[in-house]
Amino acid sequence: MLVGLYNQWDAWNTSRELLNSSIEQQAKLAATAFEQWVGAQSQTLLAVSHVASSESAGEDTLRAYLNSVIKTHPTWLNIEIVDPAGNVVVSQTLKKWNVPATSIERLKEEAKKKGALVVITEQISDKELRLLSMAMPLPDGNLVIARIDGSSASEVFNQLQLPENDIIAVFDENNQLIYRSQVSPELLSMDVSQTPFFKALSGKRTGIIEVESPYDKISRVYGLARVEPVDAVVAVGVPRADLYDPASVQFYQQMLLSLLIASLAVFAAFLIARSVVEPLRKLTDAARSLGEGNLTVRTGLEDNPAVAKLGESFDMMAERIEAREEKLKELDQLKSDFVSSVSHELRTPLTTIKTLVRVLEKNGVASDQRSEYLRMIGSECDRQIELVQNLLDLSRLESGAYRPAVGRTEATDILRDLVYVHQNSALSRKIDFQLVLPEEPLPAIRADAAAFRRVIGSLIENAFKYTPDGGRISIIGGRLDKMVVVEVSDNGCGIANEDIPRVFEKFYRGRPRSASSTDAESDFAANEQFVKTNESPGIGLGLYLVKSLVDQMDGIIEVRSPAAGNLGTAFAVSFPIYD
Repeated sequence: MLVGLYNQWDAWNTSRELLNSSIEQQAKLAATAFEQWVGAQSQTLLAVSHVASSESAGEDTLRAYLNSVIKTHPTWLNIEIVDPAGNVVVSQTLKKWNVPATSIERLKEEAKKKGALVVITEQISDKELRLLSMAMPLPDGNLVIARIDGSSASEVFNQLQLPENDIIAVFDENNQLIYRSQVSPELLSMDVSQTPFFKALSGKRTGIIEVESPYDKISRVYGLARVEPVDAVVAVGVPRADLYDPASVQFYQQMLLSLLIASLAVFAAFLIARSVVEPLRKLTDAARSLGEGNLTVRTGLEDNPAVAKLGESFDMMAERIEAREEKLKELDQLKSDFVSSVSHELRTPLTTIKTLVRVLEKNGVASDQRSEYLRMIGSECDRQIELVQNLLDLSRLESGAYRPAVGRTEATDILRDLVYVHQNSALSRKIDFQLVLPEEPLPAIRADAAAFRRVIGSLIENAFKYTPDGGRISIIGGRLDKMVVVEVSDNGCGIANEDIPRVFEKFYRGRPRSASSTDAESDFAANEQFVKTNESPGIGLGLYLVKSLVDQMDGIIEVRSPAAGNLGTAFAVSFPIYD
């Protein structure tokens, strides 16, 4: 309860700060508007100075221009040009006025000191007129002076629709009132310079103060903002009752409500505790059992409204931990299988190489046998290199270190080169190996040339692995809409239906599909015997790397088995045409 009350008090103070900040911002906006009004007057004076400085402007032209300025600015009482000696060269006015104003000498001194536009405000003796005297030095040493009715500043604020007791006031550098909304003319001359009103700024540009107005005796919160060009102060005042009372009433209402709620909470806590203790005990026992390794434990608190959400969260956590443990077991098994596969892939070729080297060390090996043994050693070395290369590529892909350099790639040249590279293997095994291309040349594709070669080469090598001697391997290129499609198909053993969705998974090796028709049984038996006899090497990385490379080049790869009839496999790779 005490914490709640403290928070209520803190919220009240925060609300006051926000309200004060709002009033201060309003004062800044009003000051900006007044400053823009002063700036507008200054721009007109600047235009006069440009005309007066022009070499082509004679006295008649200048007088005519000053006359037009006076006509278009009803609040300008007088405008004149003064020479360095203080003599009036040209003067223009449409109004008869005889009020004391800032002397020309003072304006000259201020303009000389500042070297730019100066603005001086003052209260005139009749108490109903505020005068703005503006002076701007000219390059030839002359001075342009304008006398402006300060009460015209009310034009800035007249369009503002203020609540009844809200006010806007403008004070000059001597703390004399220039403008105030909702005040009678006889009160304009009231001296407020001794009030704490202006001490709130104390050298700052903005400030806030709560004080009773000397004009209507209403306590207001004033936001103050200084207008630098004329050293004036703009004040926006809101009655304290209108500003703070709604928030204070709400504060006291909230405080009483907090006391009521706290009393009810003490009573309700006793009742709730009885329904919470027992479920919490069950939850504690379940947590202890889970910590001891029983991952199947559940709280059984779904039907208890007091802690149902907590029990649900605990059960969900236990299920996730159990699922994670199962996943870790799978990963551990996968790691074991991977280590076993890699060990087998390393040991078998090395054993073969070692055996053949021992045989070659003995004398009496025939020349043709020696050549065959050396060819086998080279083949096993290539097998080792491919394994290491696949492992390196896997590491680079998964770490993000490999990024294909996608650009213009001529697919036709690469396909013909790959066919040429594998032609000897096809001839030695009597495999019908053919490249089928359309009559019109294939368009260039958007791909990395080396990665494209690696993808198609891996698919061709895969086809050779699972196609028996005397089989058929086809590479077919074509165009489909805005894609170039390359299909590598064979009439080998094919892939089992249940394995097709997983052929692109890492370390996964599919099984041969089963024959489903009498006509294909003999061919299937020969293919299956070929696979069992040769036990094609690999650890299930080839197709995973192919899929990763295709994806990185925004391509598409698809697989179907059987490719034709009831045998074989076909991989189709599509790449976008290079625009």
